[in-house]
Amino acid sequence: MERTSLSIRRRLQAHASPATRYRLTGATAIRAELKALGIRPLPCERTIERALQRNGLTAPRVRLTPLLPRQDYPGPQARASNELHEVDLVGPLYLKGSGHRDYIWVGKDAFDGAVCLRLANSRRMGEVLWFLGECWKDLGRPEQVQRDDARGLAGWGPAARALSRVTRRCLRFGVSPVFIPAGEPQFNGSVENFNGWFQGPLLQRHFKRSGDLRRELARLQEAVNTQHVHPRLAGKPPAAHRQSLRLPKLPASFVAPTRKLPLAQGRVPFLRRVSVAGTVTVLSQSYRVGKRHRGLYLRLVPDTKRGQLTAYLEGRVLERWPYKLLND
Repeated sequence: MERTSLSIRRRLQAHASPATRYRLTGATAIRAELKALGIRPLPCERTIERALQRNGLTAPRVRLTPLLPRQDYPGPQARASNELHEVDLVGPLYLKGSGHRDYIWVGKDAFDGAVCLRLANSRRMGEVLWFLGECWKDLGRPEQVQRDDARGLAGWGPAARALSRVTRRCLRFGVSPVFIPAGEPQFNGSVENFNGWFQGPLLQRHFKRSGDLRRELARLQEAVNTQHVHPRLAGKPPAAHRQSLRLPKLPASFVAPTRKLPLAQGRVPFLRRVSVAGTVTVLSQSYRVGKRHRGLYLRLVPDTKRGQLTAYLEGRVLERWPYKLLND
């Protein structure tokens, strides 16, 4: 068994063909290969890890004792497919010999690891709307979609209370948009970790045309969704796990509207850290919650139906203010 595990490890690390270019090489992936070969009894992941360590094929991380948190972060938790999608942008990228900028939009299911990747030529609002439509065709509509607090998506200044086209699109399709604290990308950790992983094997290749990069992104998406196995999915890749699920998807022929939709009822959570002065800021407006809460994270939720803004601390209502959104 050990010799077979080492052979599989070396084969996966070689990335000798396009089909194996984005394969994972850890114990979980090796165990899935052993299972496909019909090896019995099937070793556990820790047994495979020890075999790799004995043969000098691992670079184990230094594990530090976790620090005690001052509070539990109030962000959404995914316990099933399509409960939460995390969205992020990679770029700008410059193709070899070209001054043109390209961007990669990344959507990832925080539970099962399924991804949607698209190449775009800008980061404008219209591109975001297009990408969300593509993501909901591939992966289905999530209950929540989480993104960083980019002003172009959340809104700013006097127009902030009108809500952006992206936020209105999400509400209209029954998806709750969640905005993480500004400047704290670690709270979009699942998609950020994926971005850090895929840029190495992808960008070590040189692309002269956008079409070449677009085709390689499709290959990467296919590999992640059909080859990357996960322990929480009983050793299955995301595509196999999703086969038995009924996930609402947009039809392939659907054309995403780019116009500003009327305001629909719903909730738009903003996760914010209380400042030293005891205030939090939502859509360019500050609210005082008290200095005794400074440094803590609050969940601030504008409710379009009730016309109010509620601040939650550890699941309990801390403050509530009237909050009339503009429906223009």
